[in-house]
Amino acid sequence: MSRRAKGSGSLRHIGADKWQLTVKVGEKRYSRVFNARNATEAHRLSAGVRTQIDAMVVAAQTEQSDSQAAREERRGWTLERYIDYYFTDWAEHALAPTTRQRYRLLAKNQVNPILGSKKLLEVTPSDLSRLYSRLGKPEARCHKKDDSGLSNLTIWHCHTFIEAVYSFAERNDDIDYNPARKVKPTVPRLAAKKQSALDIAAVEHLLRTVRTTDPALYAPVMVSAYLGTRRGETCGIRWSDFDFDKGEVTIRRSVTRTKPEGLLVKQTKTGKERTIPLDEVALAEFEALRRSQRRERLAWGPEWAGADSSDQDFVCCSPNGSVLNPDHFSAKYRAFSHANGFPDITPHSLRHAFVSQLIALGFDPVTIASMSGHSPEVLMNTYAHAFDERKRQAMQALGKARKAAKTAG
Repeated sequence: MSRRAKGSGSLRHIGADKWQLTVKVGEKRYSRVFNARNATEAHRLSAGVRTQIDAMVVAAQTEQSDSQAAREERRGWTLERYIDYYFTDWAEHALAPTTRQRYRLLAKNQVNPILGSKKLLEVTPSDLSRLYSRLGKPEARCHKKDDSGLSNLTIWHCHTFIEAVYSFAERNDDIDYNPARKVKPTVPRLAAKKQSALDIAAVEHLLRTVRTTDPALYAPVMVSAYLGTRRGETCGIRWSDFDFDKGEVTIRRSVTRTKPEGLLVKQTKTGKERTIPLDEVALAEFEALRRSQRRERLAWGPEWAGADSSDQDFVCCSPNGSVLNPDHFSAKYRAFSHANGFPDITPHSLRHAFVSQLIALGFDPVTIASMSGHSPEVLMNTYAHAFDERKRQAMQALGKARKAAKTAG
């Protein structure tokens, strides 16, 4: 190994035409490999390599200095300004459109009016506690519909948003202390009332009523009831997702709407596809619906706003075949339910009924979760009351079997 003059680094021949120059700058060592035919050429070329290393070190130090200066500047920002930075630098690329829209509304209507003028580093757990308390009062509402404050769930969404902003600041080393980790809303996240699940007969009665009173609404209501899909998933199913020979449908996408982007067709909530087998009743309903939609397509002719191919049309669509806005589905269903005596049943109630009916029939959480799109853990937590009933039935059946065995003995 040959060594260059003191302070210029070490030069080493590492095989064939390969040479390595190692330079120590401060406490760090930097190495570069380059080609040279012999030692003389290697010594000559090493000066240029050393210059490249010096330039890289200077650039890194400059970048670090600039980064530190930018960090110090951010540490002096108000919370409102830092929230804007959070949206442009992180949320715009990392969050789903619906979550991003919800967070923007929370920032605009709840967080910034109360805490936005405070410095990022000056917000304390006590400030957050007072914020959550104020959100539960009537003056927190933008639209004075009643004398109550924001719902418990909205208050918790606000906390989740603030926690996300301060976690982002923590990752950026923009704060030394995260106040959102020290306090949570004192109100329960969900309302105490428990939604009673519809049994199969009640769902069939609802479907008959929809078919006779509002046929255009029948398709999304039937899909929600028979497949247990989320509202956006109901609007996102295409006929190409069906395999009528195998008798199954694959849930691949969801439709959502946000103010900046409008209607978006995207992945499901979990980002995963799932396949649901179809029973004889559901299969017959979907085959009839497909025939009916194809007749509608022919009747509209060139005015049909669906896909180029009937197989790519949405199962649940607007009258002219265009993608169905989930908000329009909810609004139309709400008008139907109030007019026909079903005020407590929502599209999500039908998903809830689908899962509860499968639990009542004795199917295990893994099987049900694979069809509903829940994780088994979430399913067990969300439908714990239904599984409690199944556990009681299981123990009663076990008790009868034990009694029979004792009698036989």
